[in-house]
Parts: sequence; C-alpha cells; structure tokens
Amino acid sequence: MKKEIKRILSNGRQKIGEHYMHQPLPNNDFASIDPFLLLHHHGPHEFEPYNQGLPFGPHPHRGFETLTFIYEGSIEHADSQGFKSVINPGGVQWMTAGRGIVHSENIPETMRENGGKMEIIQLWMNLPGKLKMTAPNYQGFQKEEIPLVISEDGLIKTQVISGEVDEKKGPAKSITELTILNVVAHKAGKQYFKIAKNENILFYVLNGEILVNGKLAINNQLVDFANKGEDIEIEAQENSRFVIAYGKPLDEPVVSQGPFVMNTTTEIMQAMRDYQMGKMGIM
Repeated sequence: MKKEIKRILSNGRQKIGEHYMHQPLPNNDFASIDPFLLLHHHGPHEFEPYNQGLPFGPHPHRGFETLTFIYEGSIEHADSQGFKSVINPGGVQWMTAGRGIVHSENIPETMRENGGKMEIIQLWMNLPGKLKMTAPNYQGFQKEEIPLVISEDGLIKTQVISGEVDEKKGPAKSITELTILNVVAHKAGKQYFKIAKNENILFYVLNGEILVNGKLAINNQLVDFANKGEDIEIEAQENSRFVIAYGKPLDEPVVSQGPFVMNTTTEIMQAMRDYQMGKMGIM
C-alpha cells in the first residue's frame, strides 16, 4: 500500500551572510517532523574571490545531532573535541552534539581566497532524553566512502548514509537508528522505497520534478506523509535530486533555545550555564 501524502509544501528563500538559504523545516505549518527538527538548504551560490565565507564561526550545541550534505564546494569542520576535517562534494559531516560541543563550519581558506560554487544542506536530528547527555562525536565521510544503491533501470542512484537499503549499509552510525538517503535521479528513472508505517519521513526535493506516489513535487518542496502505507514510488520527470530521512518518532517534549534542544526549560538554562562556564569546550 502506498504511503499517503498529506501535503506538499513550498518555501521561500532568505539571505544568510553573502548567500541565500531555503528553510523547508520548520515552517508555518509545523515545527518539526519528529525526530527531524530543522532543514536548511544553502545555495547554490557562487562566492567571489576574497569572500567572507560562511557566517558559522564557533558556536555551541547540545541535545541533538547535525548532518551536513555537501553538493558543491568543500566544507571545513572543526570543534572543541579536536575533530577536524574537510569534506568534498558528495560527502557528509555527521556531528553528535550530545552533552555539548562548540564547532565551526566554513568553506576552506582556498575557496575564501579564490571563490567558487557552494551548495549544502544541514539537517538537525533530535536525541531522546536518555541520549541528550551522551559524549559528543564527529563522523566525516567522502563520496567514495558512501555506498550506492542503483535502480533497476540504472537511472536513480541512492547514497546510503545511514541505515540499510538493499543490503547496502551506510557508514554513519546513527545512535537513534535513522535511515538517511541522498538521491540523484535522471529523467524517466523509477525507484521504490519501503518504509515502516510507524516511522516518520522527511522528504525534500532540492531541484527537478518528480512524481511521488503520483503527486508532483518540484524544487525546494517538502513532501509531508501520513503514517499510512509503506510504499513510496518515485518517477523522475526530469533530472532531480532529493533527500529521504526516516526513523521512529521520539514522542517527547521539545524545548529549544537557539543552539540547544532539550526536554525542559530547566535543562535549557543548565545548557546555557554550562556553555558560559566552558564545559562544552573552547575554540
């Protein structure tokens, strides 16, 4: 049985520093798709030579995870735990903030000097109360480290970042057992995905036109599914890219303040104090 689509939502773009960003989630219709909290689509953008880079200098997080997909350009990650890497197009950066971490993200110095194209997505994924104070961690994977599932017609290629699809396991270890897929579809390509009824789905189209269970979704649109049925049928009307992420909802209270996502206001206040006291590390 096909999964029921409740609605397909568009979103406008907003200016962030020198570039523009789309924010499919949260939106005016709902705050989150539990356990997915936020999705930002930065670019595509062409940086001029001697640019200021991304406006994401050192800042703290607690209580959730971030996943950055790199489509164009390269992204440099550094944090207070000593993790540091540069991930190139086709790769991802997965950071578990847990009990607290300070990190920065930017294009590398060579891109700030010479300019170049950039397009990335950042996804925030909530942690349950029992894991919010887990040890922080970072996982970075280049394109060649991420397995591909190719459709029978050869026209749709799915990167398995975490979870397992068609016996291909993603390299990223999700402590909440999320499945996250990054998909490139060529025109006329068809693919099927089976997702359990009790799992929530984040489905975002970066660009192109695809039929999703018979309904058209185009660039910068978010497809909102009901928890009915298990099958998702994809048919690309033109060359397209989209992200699918799914997992079991946490069904817990969410209290957020800027870079902190906890279960209670008291926990938020404690996070602020811990950051001010340097307990999340210093960069």
